[in-house]
Amino acid sequence: MKRDNDRQTAIILSIVGIVPVIWLSLLIAPSISGGLPEIAANLATLFDNPFSIKLCGDSLKTVLILLLCYGMGIGIYFSTRKNYRRREEHGSAKWGNVRAIDKKYRQKPLSENKLMTQNVCIGLNAKKHRRNLNTLVCGGSGAGKTRFYAKPNIMNAARNSYVILDPKGEILRDTGHLLEKKGYEVRVLDLISMEKSHCYNPFVYLQNDNDVQKLVTNLFKSTTPKGSQSNDPFWDTAASMLLLALVFYLHYEAPPEEQNFAMVMEMLRAGAIEDEDDPSPSPLDNLFSDLMIDNPDHIALKYYHSYHSGSSKTLKSIQITLAARLEKFNLESLAALTSADELDLQSLGEKKVALFALIPDNDSSFNFLVSILYTQLFQQLFYAADHIHGGCLPMPVHFMMDEFANGVTRSTPKTVGITDKSVA
Repeated sequence: MKRDNDRQTAIILSIVGIVPVIWLSLLIAPSISGGLPEIAANLATLFDNPFSIKLCGDSLKTVLILLLCYGMGIGIYFSTRKNYRRREEHGSAKWGNVRAIDKKYRQKPLSENKLMTQNVCIGLNAKKHRRNLNTLVCGGSGAGKTRFYAKPNIMNAARNSYVILDPKGEILRDTGHLLEKKGYEVRVLDLISMEKSHCYNPFVYLQNDNDVQKLVTNLFKSTTPKGSQSNDPFWDTAASMLLLALVFYLHYEAPPEEQNFAMVMEMLRAGAIEDEDDPSPSPLDNLFSDLMIDNPDHIALKYYHSYHSGSSKTLKSIQITLAARLEKFNLESLAALTSADELDLQSLGEKKVALFALIPDNDSSFNFLVSILYTQLFQQLFYAADHIHGGCLPMPVHFMMDEFANGVTRSTPKTVGITDKSVA
């Protein structure tokens, strides 16, 4: 675009400027032999009679000289429009200066910064320095990722909430009391010792039909072993339809205290098919039959009828597939942990909260719950930012994911990089 504009400008200057240059050349040609003094002496007389042009032996020479000067002037004009970066022909890369970098990005006081190194900080207000706050720390075992990055930043916390993935509970043990002294409300999803954990019930954060769909999809992805591929996706698809029917029923029809995965398992057991050859309606079938009478357009019925369209043998296989996906919720400890909710995820963007997710470093059996937590946490924070707080959370939320690969599944949202809502 710039090259086209330069070409148009050159054409205009050539057309408009050549005629006056030729006129001026012919006008001063008779005086050119006397040099500049004669031209200056006769200039006033020449301009009094601007069209009194006399051709002489110097006319052609004068025209060529002035046209050459005019052309050189146009060339100089266009050369000044380019960025030549003088004295940088071999590159301008150089080693950064620690003090200069720190001065550029640091904010006052120190608690308003993320600690990058011992001498370099970056302010938490990304709008000032126009850099996002996402940080990837790579290093082998014992390199100091937790000791020299995670812990110093958590201990420096003053005005933002934290979500901390904590294998083995080391960070909670070393920083939990300090955060409480700083006025933080500390909440813990403990998948190592579940009896000590705060309760987390994903059903509490289901606001609409889309949230139900996301929960079921996330659960199936999170419980699929990495690298596994099913030759026949029918069974997983059918099992997800049955789970959608059960979750939709609980979401819209059950009292709040029954909206949890323990009740999903109860409903699944109530729908068990005992005799494949002579099936009789199960208590679950009767439950949905009553719903058919009360509300035939209920969304739970649509999924239940889709699941229930097969033979008794097929339905039993679908139930077994779903039971295998949800088998962890048969454990009393996990059923109790997900029976109620004490995490209040939306409040992380409104007040100082430190939420720790403790996972075993040698067992990934329950990591699917952390994946569901991340998904719902992002949804809650983004919803609060967009619909309650005008696009930006009043309390910035920072995710500190130690040993990230150990707690992440394929369903972990791709929204970790979003910072314009004060989430990083």
